[in-house]
Amino acid sequence: MADYNSDEERFTAIADFFKRNRNSILFTLAAIVLIAVSSISVNAYKTNQNNQAADLYDAWFVGMGKETVDLDKTMLDYNALQNDFPRTGYAGLARLIKASQLAREGEITNSLNEFRALLKVTSGLFGNDVLNSLARINIARIEVSNENFLPALEVLEPFNSGSEHAMVYEIKGDALSGLNKTQLALDQYNLALNNMKDESQKSLLKIKISQLTQ
Repeated sequence: MADYNSDEERFTAIADFFKRNRNSILFTLAAIVLIAVSSISVNAYKTNQNNQAADLYDAWFVGMGKETVDLDKTMLDYNALQNDFPRTGYAGLARLIKASQLAREGEITNSLNEFRALLKVTSGLFGNDVLNSLARINIARIEVSNENFLPALEVLEPFNSGSEHAMVYEIKGDALSGLNKTQLALDQYNLALNNMKDESQKSLLKIKISQLTQ
């Protein structure tokens, strides 16, 4: 550490430092300002995107809940939400609701397409883990019902085997059972059983286990 005999020497040293490093200091300050402005701009952009997406989602959801649904209007709102704001949580939630509704109405192919679209848009670094997981689970369930057992297992593969939901274990068991891999299916069913809390679900799962062990 340098020793200074007076405040004047200290100020002179500081001034000399800034003179010698003027360009570096200005460059650093400019970079900091640029990062700050960019961050503010990105946050403002995201907020604006979410606000617009929220308006479209509300219009679509309210329209779908009316006694007489204006199909053209709700379709326009839905498509605008998906096309203009696909990566917002509102677009993902709307797609999840629509896909689930289609499945309940027996439109399995259209439902599967919606879930696959949801999976695609929620994957990756800036994806939505919750919606992505729900998309995977529902795709797997539909694939199992269509007896497409390998695709069902493939879509569930990214789940962490150490922290899976009981439903994931059960669907894997269903797919493995469909492939006649009895022991592997039983292993998954037992994992599901150990992670289940609902007694009625446990009873249904025990029936599946019993059928496999006969």
